Amino acid sequence: MNEPTAGTMIGVVHRDPAGETRLLAALRQARPDWITLEVSPYAVEYRRRQGPELLAQLAERTPPNQAEHGEIRAIREMLQIPFEVRAAELYRAECGAEVLLVDDSEVSRELLADVAAELLTAENLRALVRRPDIPLSRTVDSFYRRARRLLADEPVPPALLGFSGERLALLQVRDEKMEQVIRPLLEARRERRWVHVGGVFHLLRVRGLRLLWERFAGRGVERRFLDEFAVDDED
Repeated sequence: MNEPTAGTMIGVVHRDPAGETRLLAALRQARPDWITLEVSPYAVEYRRRQGPELLAQLAERTPPNQAEHGEIRAIREMLQIPFEVRAAELYRAECGAEVLLVDDSEVSRELLADVAAELLTAENLRALVRRPDIPLSRTVDSFYRRARRLLADEPVPPALLGFSGERLALLQVRDEKMEQVIRPLLEARRERRWVHVGGVFHLLRVRGLRLLWERFAGRGVERRFLDEFAVDDED
């Protein structure tokens, strides 16, 4: 059986405030014909339907003069259409690329179920702004640095990811489901350039797990982190 043509997996840090600009620049450089995103259809539908109301609740309940606190900005980014989708849609408008959402909607439904009930309570928001005000961009950059350190020490011991056992198991389940969606698409699109965009940790070899990168490693697919791509001034 012939192997699919080479593609690129781009690892991102979700909620990156500069993510849309960075990813659009990366897509223009990679020039894919089709793009898969680690975003579920439900995640986009939820934000389109509920996002405006939830953002209004966030603004109303945020303590005075704390709207730009790093923790509040992170929530605001989470409630918006993911930057991965925004950038991919802009690239599609420019180049006609196919964009596919391949994460699992049922998992998203569970993860988003308690956003309003827990995350956006006035009590929780007051607690968040009592934390040190670290700019969101700095937090994002620290995640890229951390992921790069882990990349240098593969296979990564699971404990170094800092996730619970339940979350590690969920990562593997999600990546198995995404592989089941992506693999036949690769077979059907052999002559077309592919880019996958997903969280940086999904691109690591983790001891005892098979995350998405490892499921496609050895098939001519490269992996890069989003912060490696140059961004033109005009972007």
